[in-house]
Amino acid sequence: MTAEPQEQPLRASPAEVRRVRSRSQMVAALVMLVLGLVALVISIVMYDALVELSSTYRGRRGGLRDAVAPGAVLLSAGAALGGLVWLLAWSYRWERVATGTVLKQQASSYLALPSHEASAVLARLASGDPRTYLPLPVTNKGDVVFGVWLAKADRVAYAGVAGRLGRDWQALPLAMLDGPAYEAISRLTVDHYGARASQTIVNGFVSGLFSD
Repeated sequence: MTAEPQEQPLRASPAEVRRVRSRSQMVAALVMLVLGLVALVISIVMYDALVELSSTYRGRRGGLRDAVAPGAVLLSAGAALGGLVWLLAWSYRWERVATGTVLKQQASSYLALPSHEASAVLARLASGDPRTYLPLPVTNKGDVVFGVWLAKADRVAYAGVAGRLGRDWQALPLAMLDGPAYEAISRLTVDHYGARASQTIVNGFVSGLFSD
């Protein structure tokens, strides 16, 4: 399955991060798949009984008579399909190669910029200085995309940027942020990227530069 544009920098940095299956996600997906399949079999076997049962509905429930049996089949099939998609496409996680620490996505968005400015965005993020990389021109659709992932146990962040190249995306190398740069970016939320850095975050970043 094609990766989301925001994940392209992760896929392009195999020395830093890797994509692995998540056991907990796989178990949850399998449970959903099995329950959906069981419910589908039962709803098909009991279809006539569901039709007969719904025929007795009166009053407000009367409008549901024709929907109960087919609805049970469709909902069960949908649950089974959802479990299958979850298992095949979404039961994974990204982790650092060096430590195995799981990455948590903090933010991802398109930017209202031409693709040739992708490298400039990455340079701003790589500086680690929130006064330099904030604000970003976040938008719902664009030719540049960025993402930020945190490895909280390691106190390390990764910033990735990709630019549209025809129908594909060209990913740039991940920028790793640690020390004061990590402390500053870890305090942001996805909504902060479109605004200038608060004085509190700036002060924390600057004081961290001279803390040693």
